[in-house]
Amino acid sequence: MGRLTGKVAIVTGGGGSGIGQGISRVLAREGAHVSIMEIDVVAAEAVRDEIVAAGGAAAVVRADVSKSEEVCSAVEQVVREHGRIDVLVNSAGVGLIRPVAEASEEEFDRLAAVDLRGLWLCCKYAIPHMQRQRQGAIVNIASIHARATMPLYGIYAGMKAGVVGLTRGIAVQYGPDGIRANAICPGLVDGKQTREVISRFTPNLESWLESYIQRHQALPRIIQPEDIGHVAAFLASDDSSAITGAEIPADAGSLAQLISRD
Repeated sequence: MGRLTGKVAIVTGGGGSGIGQGISRVLAREGAHVSIMEIDVVAAEAVRDEIVAAGGAAAVVRADVSKSEEVCSAVEQVVREHGRIDVLVNSAGVGLIRPVAEASEEEFDRLAAVDLRGLWLCCKYAIPHMQRQRQGAIVNIASIHARATMPLYGIYAGMKAGVVGLTRGIAVQYGPDGIRANAICPGLVDGKQTREVISRFTPNLESWLESYIQRHQALPRIIQPEDIGHVAAFLASDDSSAITGAEIPADAGSLAQLISRD
């Protein structure tokens, strides 16, 4: 019996090769039925099949989180099939590495559409069902960039700071309805997308990763997607029933460290 046994969970971006996939796996292992809300159906089906093969329960619900009608339809599909939504994990997101003054309007709008507006849309359509149930847990994936950032990440940092602020607002607004909302702020998490980005500016990926975790983290280990999944499972469970409106770093101590270790 896992701590999410009997719970119905939606994980947006749960078919990705990074954080979303790790969250889907862990929530399923904890007993939740995981509805993977993804725009990439093939990737989502691969994660679903892996979960089912391991004895878990999962399904794929196709949606582009930036499109209101698709999100609404996907949420209603989950409710029709299961009668409720206990957990919503908003992990769908895109990145942007560009100086603020050099980013195009299209790049800005795409980032905002997925990372902030998409998250809001998922909350918008899931919250009424949670209100009727008088309970629910929302877990939003932000980033350590919401707290401290670096050159090229200014716009991305702004969006993730928005995620944290929205999370607090949801927690305060809907706490009386039994709904909790918390944000996880991951650091550098291993995964296909992370490795593709790093490979753009270094010819030696593994050496760069090793240097980063040794110099910029208090814990000299690379963060895995399932590490974030374990935090999400805790926040989705009754074990965290007194926690809401929080932003929780899962960054191997990056934010705690004032300067790099040279």
